[in-house]
Amino acid sequence: MRSVLLSLSNDPSFVASEKIHAVLHYWTARKQGTDWPLRDSIVPWELTRYLPNIVISEINRKTHQVYYRLVGTKVVEMSRFDFTGRWLHEMSPASQEPGVWEQAYALMIETGSPVYGQTGIPIADGSEILVQEEFGMFPLQVPNKEVFQCLALEVYGSVMHFNPDDLRAMRPVKR
Repeated sequence: MRSVLLSLSNDPSFVASEKIHAVLHYWTARKQGTDWPLRDSIVPWELTRYLPNIVISEINRKTHQVYYRLVGTKVVEMSRFDFTGRWLHEMSPASQEPGVWEQAYALMIETGSPVYGQTGIPIADGSEILVQEEFGMFPLQVPNKEVFQCLALEVYGSVMHFNPDDLRAMRPVKR
């Protein structure tokens, strides 16, 4: 399988997706003079167009463990697995770079800023054919100071030419 360099940045120009830039604008408008907006300021019906591509996770500030609270229907379709209610460390992501999510969350924790990234999803185990993916991850404040949440948007390249059932599935790690 060909090697793909891990691609993460705190610079929004790193991704081209208009959807990610629209969610960044929405997130920025809700900051109200703080570094991050409150989770309660994110109103789902204002993001209706993006809901299928949204992931909401919760990150423990001490352990850095990531818990998935909500996974949009398009993300489930592309992952071939609904990981709502699961921990990141229990998962084997379908992306070309399995460590992309751990590293993206680590960068967000380290910088306190949104993170933008690019990866690919192999269409099958061992395949060099990838569906390109861009994502934006936006931190959110919650009342519990031991954790914070993340509003993420995953945007996929043209997927009309293949059946998502053919994608390599995300799956729980066997222990």
